[in-house]
Amino acid sequence: MSHPIYYNSIVNEAYYIEQLVSASANHVTKLFELYSTEKVDEYCVSEFEIEHESYIGWLIETVSSHLILCATRTRVLQDSYDFSIDDNPHYSPDREAFEYFDHIVEVIQGNFKPSLRECCNKIIHATSYDLVFEKNESGSNYWLGKCELKGNINKKEWIISLDARKFCFALRYYIDLIKHL
Repeated sequence: MSHPIYYNSIVNEAYYIEQLVSASANHVTKLFELYSTEKVDEYCVSEFEIEHESYIGWLIETVSSHLILCATRTRVLQDSYDFSIDDNPHYSPDREAFEYFDHIVEVIQGNFKPSLRECCNKIIHATSYDLVFEKNESGSNYWLGKCELKGNINKKEWIISLDARKFCFALRYYIDLIKHL
């Protein structure tokens, strides 16, 4: 018997990541509004800088943890069940969900077979993970919703930029498809 994977556990993780993407810019703006940016001396840090760095550290760890949960649960689900359709053996719910959303992943270096399965594999096997940030009007970093993942396969380096929100949209779409097969 395989590990029991509940569809909603993947969906819930995906929604959580989507919300983190949506909230990042607003949260950083609120931190800037609510915490003092004043410094006693130039070498000191402000209340805002402390809160902002704390948030960024939390965000990096949290997004990583939730992406790994989504990816591993999805891969266990894919490896444990046959989602083929008898009257259409070429149909792939993975391919349909991945192709429904444009630009889920950008290949910066290496080879990449476009699929949710491969996105999950890249998340699981990445040896380097970074969130991609952008600056707002006040010059503070917020998460843009993309992750840069790096790793090696057969001694060849690969680098991708994963749009976490679109990846999560595609995962939820995929779960809807397989629930109704």
